[in-house]
Amino acid sequence: MDASTLDNLRLEIDAIDGELHGLIRRRAALVGEISAAKPAGGLALRPGREAQVMRQRLAAHEGGFPPTAVYRMWREMVSSFTLMQTPGLKIAICRPANQPGYWDLARDHFGCQIPFVAHDTPAQVLAAVRASPTTLGVVPAPIEADTAPWWPLLASGEATLPNVVARLPFLAMPNARARGISAFVLARIEPEPSGDDRALISIEAKNGLSRDRIAGAVAKVGLPPFTSALDQVVAGVHHYLVELPGVIADDDQRLRDLGAALGLENGLVAVLGAYAVPADIRL
Repeated sequence: MDASTLDNLRLEIDAIDGELHGLIRRRAALVGEISAAKPAGGLALRPGREAQVMRQRLAAHEGGFPPTAVYRMWREMVSSFTLMQTPGLKIAICRPANQPGYWDLARDHFGCQIPFVAHDTPAQVLAAVRASPTTLGVVPAPIEADTAPWWPLLASGEATLPNVVARLPFLAMPNARARGISAFVLARIEPEPSGDDRALISIEAKNGLSRDRIAGAVAKVGLPPFTSALDQVVAGVHHYLVELPGVIADDDQRLRDLGAALGLENGLVAVLGAYAVPADIRL
């Protein structure tokens, strides 16, 4: 290939770069118009829609350009536009000194523009989210070995408590320190459907419940079969984190029916939120 041909190709790339930048500016202007039409003070976060957009981009992608790079580019744009619409937006991250990977999970999802604040424990993250409606939280996904589980704290129904609204990573990055770990995003908004979701339900029981008993009660009240059920004991009380398909509203009659089917008192079954099924699981 001669030098003139290379120069022409580079000029074409320069023209494409200009078009891309122009489209980004145009998108930013449209976001500004949308923001101006909304009431001030809200959290401009749409986790369900964001998941739909990312699934579309990944499904439509082809060629040698890495899909993880496409994901990072779109996530950086989406998060920057969210920051444009939500002054004061921050991310509170549970990042113990021996677990730096949670910072990577948050950065890969929320980009480099939104301010991050590191915390040592999930309880500190939860307190930061409760203190400000424009603070999001990133906490480790629950595991059986947790000695101080954070998720039972979300079941009390207090007004400032957040919901689980996303799961990280949505798409794992090849060079992240976060391999093998996952996290939940907490926000003081209601979760929204993405088309492929998992709801999280908390069940509190003074005496232990078998998974078969939970499964039978779930089927009896018309809820879909659960995909996992985590059992943890706090101060002698059993707490079950049940994950099942869909997005379930706080006032869903099936939740009250589930408590009755399990022989529990009122208020011991609660929705903790929902998340879009990550692309890594779908692919």
